[in-house]
Amino acid sequence: MSLKFVEVLLVLFMAALGLVHADLDCRMESVEKVLGDEETLVDFDFRLIGRERLLNGTVTVHVELDNEFEFSHEIFSHRNGEWVPSSIGVHYKTCLYMSVIYDKYFAPFLTDSNLLKGKDACPFKKGKYYLKNIEVTGSNWAHYARLGLVKSVLLIKKNDLIVGGVNCVVVLQEKGF
Repeated sequence: MSLKFVEVLLVLFMAALGLVHADLDCRMESVEKVLGDEETLVDFDFRLIGRERLLNGTVTVHVELDNEFEFSHEIFSHRNGEWVPSSIGVHYKTCLYMSVIYDKYFAPFLTDSNLLKGKDACPFKKGKYYLKNIEVTGSNWAHYARLGLVKSVLLIKKNDLIVGGVNCVVVLQEKGF
């Protein structure tokens, strides 16, 4: 079999499982901070505003986040009344997370924000950063997500202790429904 044929079979298999979607609507349902185990070094103070559920708030980073910190990002889907872990999840040191995940999947939303991006995001500098009227969309990351309720859990750790994080719940559905 040719490699191209195997790729086509893989895409068809993923589509049959409901893992590939064309255009999705993404609606933020909730957002809550995760406090640190012993101390909170990264404080996410967010709220959702209006019918559009726009993300507003601040991220306060109390120390410079260098590669001594790990970003653990897990995705869960809601099935039969329970949160079920998906196969989508990463555990990266700060610089790798910022360049591979954050810059590609989250920074594009940040139209009115002073959060660091690109090469400026590593190490992530100490400071207070704002987000104003941020619309979260599924256009660049939902191709592998399941429809329905999805929970995204970001934990920031140092020496296996949580030092901050954020939980977000979104509803993903096909456009037009």
